Amino acid sequence: MRDREKFYDELKWNKVSAKKMPILEMVVDVFFGCSDAAFSAFIVDKQQHDVITRFGGQFEAYDALARQLVRGSLRRGEVMWVIADEYSTPPTVQFEEHVRDYVNRAFRRQAVAGVCRMRSSGVDLLQLTDILLGAVVFEHKLAAGIAHYKPKRELLEYIKNKAGAKSFIGGYHDSKLNIREYGS
Repeated sequence: MRDREKFYDELKWNKVSAKKMPILEMVVDVFFGCSDAAFSAFIVDKQQHDVITRFGGQFEAYDALARQLVRGSLRRGEVMWVIADEYSTPPTVQFEEHVRDYVNRAFRRQAVAGVCRMRSSGVDLLQLTDILLGAVVFEHKLAAGIAHYKPKRELLEYIKNKAGAKSFIGGYHDSKLNIREYGS
């Protein structure tokens, strides 16, 4: 698709524009057209919940929320590989091992085969994730009156239409999407 459309820029929510809308819609269409593809997100309103203090630091919060998201996204009998966006951490942080081992212990089986953090600029799946997550967060910002950019609003509506969702606020769950809000 990138070669056919001659589009080689990184797909990121903060780069959404009217000019890029056709390629963004194509990417969303590919996701919704793939029967095996699923998207899970865990949204935290930092105005209401101080997860950094609750979990003892930013790296601990990232680790704890990722473990919860992965655990809540696994289907019965499924074995998952986790590809996470690269997040610079000190050498003592063992994010990959913590997520894998926590989930495997919780399920008492190998539910997570491995976890790998990768730089999103080279991984189209992480770029798709950024678009989907950006849309969910943008809807919350729209509701709070702190976002208004028309192309982003149009892409959000496109994604909700493809999902058959009226809103992602309050969470949303179907066979393709698993969106949860922290604290609800």
